Amino acid sequence: MFLLTPDEPGIGGLRAEITRRSLLSTAGLAGLLTACGSAPEAAPQASRTRTVTHPLGTAEVPVAPQRVLSLDSNGALQVSLELGAPLVASETLDGDVPVPPYLPAPPPGFESLGFDRLDLERVAALRPDLVIGNVQRVEEAHAELSRIAPTVAYRNAGAGQDWRESVRTIGDVLGALPRVEERLASYAARVDAVRSRQADVIAGSTVALLRFTSSELRIVRGEIFGASILAHAGIRRPPSTDTPGSNATYVPLTEETVGVTADADVLLYFVGGGGSALGAAATAQRYLSGGLWQQLPAVRAGRVVELDPVAWWDGYSVAAGLACLDELDAALARM
Repeated sequence: MFLLTPDEPGIGGLRAEITRRSLLSTAGLAGLLTACGSAPEAAPQASRTRTVTHPLGTAEVPVAPQRVLSLDSNGALQVSLELGAPLVASETLDGDVPVPPYLPAPPPGFESLGFDRLDLERVAALRPDLVIGNVQRVEEAHAELSRIAPTVAYRNAGAGQDWRESVRTIGDVLGALPRVEERLASYAARVDAVRSRQADVIAGSTVALLRFTSSELRIVRGEIFGASILAHAGIRRPPSTDTPGSNATYVPLTEETVGVTADADVLLYFVGGGGSALGAAATAQRYLSGGLWQQLPAVRAGRVVELDPVAWWDGYSVAAGLACLDELDAALARM
């Protein structure tokens, strides 16, 4: 049940940008937490704890956490907001939309930790009683984080974990697994409704999901959030999406090789998302205005739809899944 990230830092990328200032020594961190006078007030202690086993070890987490801190802008942030957890701070998305609009607003007093940064001094000053984040975000500083508060890491799509299992893991750590199961049941029901309503199009078409990054065009596939939504809905992928291998999360396309998507009956694409938001619009313009793109059968037939990158790339919650299904339903209805 425990477990990105994909190729970009936007969805729990593999880099962990920890500033020199934040790399506290064991003694320095202990001093910050225990010194008299200038030290922050100790985090409120929950009356009960339980042992949680996760990919980086074990943690004694509060049964009912009161000050949750998320170290990623995907699963931990989104599931916490979706469940109404007492979230005091979190990493947020890069770009114009720091918190996805399909989620409830953060609670009063919430602090953004920025995108793909970790400042241990700031984390300690926020006095969390639970820290949670994907393995890629937590691993390098797990020992230091665990001295601040119980810290739990979860596996995500970058490690081949189905996002629904990641959501279950996060919900369980937050003490809200029954509600998560209810939310996932609503997602499954919505998937069935789309499959039924669009059965003819789904049966008769192959669909490629494309992403424009700051440097290139990519076919999105595998356990990446948006690709998994299509798979759940029974969407068939064309053969071009099977290279370079069954475990690949994307297939890069140059302006000269974009023609491989000629075997797709429908093209769904989004621009940017995650760490590729900057410059992605220029990349899209370059490809979309190119002669090879204009000659693709799906383009000539008008079977191309642009999607919301926040939901399809940065999404990692039931709310995100429902938002994607709404867009997919509308896109297929146009075919």
